[in-house]
Parts: sequence; structure tokens; C-alpha cells
Amino acid sequence: MAIEITEFADVSISVSPVGVSGGNFGILGFLTNDEDAATTPIAPAERARSYTSLASVGDDWAATSEVYKAATAFYGQTPTPRDFTVLMTYKNAQPASLTGGNADTLEELVNASWNGSGVLSITIDGDAAAITTLDLSGSASLVDAAATIEAALIVAGATGANVAWTGYGFTVTGTTTGVSGTITAATGDAAESLGLLSYQSSASDGVAAETPVDGLAACLTAGIDWVGTVTHKVYRDVTGGAVGENTLEIAQWCEGAKRIFCNTSNDLSTLSSAISTDVASQLKAATLRYSLTTFSKNPAQYPSASVFGRAASVNFSAIGTTITLNLKQMPGVTAENLTPGEFAVLRSKYASAVVVIGTSTNAYTDSRMASGSWLDTTHGLMWLENRCEVDLFNLLFTSNTKVPYTQVGLNTTAGVLERSLEAAVRNGLAAPGFLADGTFLPKGYRVDAVSLADTPAGDVGNRVYKGLSFVLKGAGALHEVEVAGSFTE
Repeated sequence: MAIEITEFADVSISVSPVGVSGGNFGILGFLTNDEDAATTPIAPAERARSYTSLASVGDDWAATSEVYKAATAFYGQTPTPRDFTVLMTYKNAQPASLTGGNADTLEELVNASWNGSGVLSITIDGDAAAITTLDLSGSASLVDAAATIEAALIVAGATGANVAWTGYGFTVTGTTTGVSGTITAATGDAAESLGLLSYQSSASDGVAAETPVDGLAACLTAGIDWVGTVTHKVYRDVTGGAVGENTLEIAQWCEGAKRIFCNTSNDLSTLSSAISTDVASQLKAATLRYSLTTFSKNPAQYPSASVFGRAASVNFSAIGTTITLNLKQMPGVTAENLTPGEFAVLRSKYASAVVVIGTSTNAYTDSRMASGSWLDTTHGLMWLENRCEVDLFNLLFTSNTKVPYTQVGLNTTAGVLERSLEAAVRNGLAAPGFLADGTFLPKGYRVDAVSLADTPAGDVGNRVYKGLSFVLKGAGALHEVEVAGSFTE
């Protein structure tokens, strides 16, 4: 046989890992509860569900539900946003639940039928059930299959078992509500086909009645990803509720979790300068950077969902794409016909609204956060923080060797940070300009890096570099124009 060429020239090529992607800053999280639908499609084991169109929302939620109304406002924006996530909080105690995935199709279940000896074992609310004769060959639909499984579990000893086909998979729930409800993942060959094994499914013990803050915290703990937060209308303008139910508490939770709270207020006292107990005034007094209040006299509408829908369309990776929400259209939102005095009070409380301007123009104004900052600034800085983190992580993650702790390595790291900041200038978040002390930043930013010689030996030994910092000049946005003129005959 021939001698391999590798005896003389042997080449091996290593492939760098693919860098991680940046975050998605267009996801609206809508917090609803178990009373928003006759049959809530999201069990505690799932906790939240994501959608990418109004049609997909309609697959799970009736057009009369608050979820669908909020989604209609969100998807009614132009350009059309994409990511809408329903977050659950449970006003009523819930039973334990097992949400399955990777289930076989109806045809596969019918054809398998395990020769009438399918095995499925599970423990629900302390009752162990072991089925050894499961047969789904007579099922006309997956709903029928769920009913057959439920009947078999009850006969086998799990008297409180409920089994349903959700359209995505099989869900098994108990009947004991609250923290006493328990459930395990299923075992057996039938369990695998049904998507109920531990690696295929998600289990949750029973859940006690929750406040909206409890629900948001549970979603965060579950790793659900979202940026903007809009709540079911029952959580608007709540000032005297139990702990965890007040609108201010929701806003404060969002502040700590770095989620933009898109608050809607229907309280007419927001328009009164004599009243300072309304929610908008409370949020302003707390100087919350992540809270935006939109006033509306119509409690049936979700203007804040429309507002975030417009912000969600920003492509931070492109050139000149950042926007101000001031004077933007909010399709489907009824404009407020305010007096100049009412409008002035609204502005003084850092609240915004879709208002009638002139004789025929309806537009949103101003998009000021409760801290006095602006929505586009808050949203943009959330993106920038993530961009810097991701770019620096990818520098370390994708290197085939290592980034040396030398001056060359530190310069490389500083260069990566500069490229992150250049992206902020490209999209319009930042721009060349003067700082408050009169310093001019020709690039729109300045990166400061401590040299290797001045880096503490302890940091070098621990392989940590703390010497990078930057100054960034925001591009701002023009919202009003004042002109002084004179006329002479």
C-alpha cells in the first residue's frame, strides 16, 4: 500500500469555539394571572411561555383575555416587534404539575401501544401509581390519549391525577393545591414516549397563592428572559394592597432586576397638581430609573405594550438605528385630549401619554423615566452593558491559547472594549461631544486603561484585571425647539 502523505507533512487545524450572542432587548414580558383564562394554558412547571406573533398568542389565549389585548397592542406597532412572553403569577394556590416534552405523535403512540403492556410509574400528592398495561391503540386523538392515561392512573392509585394534552405536550397535575402538592417525573417505556421522563419534562410542586412580585421573582429564578414588563390591568394604580401587590413594589422589583417597568395609569388624580399619592408621583419620588408611566383614561387598553413594542424594533447592531419614543405613533391607542394645564402636570410627574396635538395629530410624549432620564437612554445602556460583557467574554472564550497577562494582552482587551463603544456611536446612542467639565470627546468615548506596571500584583496573581474604565458621551435627542424672532417694518 502507498505511504500516507502525513508521514512527511502532517497538518492539524483547531477550530475556535463560536462566540456567544448578545442579548435580545426586544422581549416584552406580560405578567398575567390564572384568572385571565377559563383554562390557564401555562402550569407552574412551565411558568412562562414565549410567542413570536399575534396568531401564536391566539392559539393559547382567547381574544377576550387580557393577554391577547396586550399582545394586540404590542404587535400593532410598526415595524412589527417579534418577542412576546407571558409571565405567570397565580392568584389561587396551584396543584403540583409535570409538563412534558418530546412526546411521540398520535400515530407513533397508536402503533407502539406496547402490546398492551406499557409501563408508566409516577407519584402524585404522595400516591404512587404504577401502570403496567397501558394501551393507547384505541385513541382517536392526543386528547383521547390523555383521558386514557388519566383513567389508568386513577385506577392504579393516583386518585387525584389529571392528564391533559396542551397542544405542546402532556401535562400531569394533582388535586392538592399549595405547597402540600407534590409530583415526580414519570418512569417507564410509556413515560418516555409521552415525554414525561425526568430529562424530557419539567416538574413543579404545588404553589401557594402569589402576589405579582412573587410571580415575577419566580419567573426570574426560572431563568425566563425578558426586558420590558407590562402587567395585567388589575395591577395598575394599586396603592393600598397587601405586601407584594402594590404597583410601587412591582416597580421597585423591576428596578432591582433591571427590567423596564412599563407602567400604565388610569388614575385621573395623575392630572392633579394637588395630589402626590398617585402611582406616577410615587415612582417619581422614588427616582426609579427603570420605570416609565403612560397615562390613559381607558382602562381596557394597553398603551404601555404599544410603547415598548416601538422600542423593541430598534436594531442596536445597525447604523443610526436608535430612536426617541417622543412623538411616535401608537396604533390602536386612544389619544388623550388634555388641557395645557393637565399636560403640564403630567409632565411634572414624569408621566407620558398619547395626546392630541394641534387639530389632527396624535402622538406619544415624552417617554421620560421616573428618575427624569429617558426610555431610549435606559434601553440603550442596557444593550451597551450586555454588548461590552459579551465582547469581552468572547475574547477569552474563543481564544485557542490564552490572552496573556502582559501589556500586549491588556492592550488587546482595551481594544475590544473600544470596539464595543464604537458600536454605540454607530447606532446613535453615543456621539462626539463635550463632557460637563468641558472635555471634548472626538470619538464620543474615551477608554482608560491602567498599565501593567501599575496593576496590583494580587490582581495579576488572581488573573483579574480591574483597570479598564470608559467615559461615553450620549447623543441625546431633540424633543422641543424654541425660536425667538423679531420683526421690523
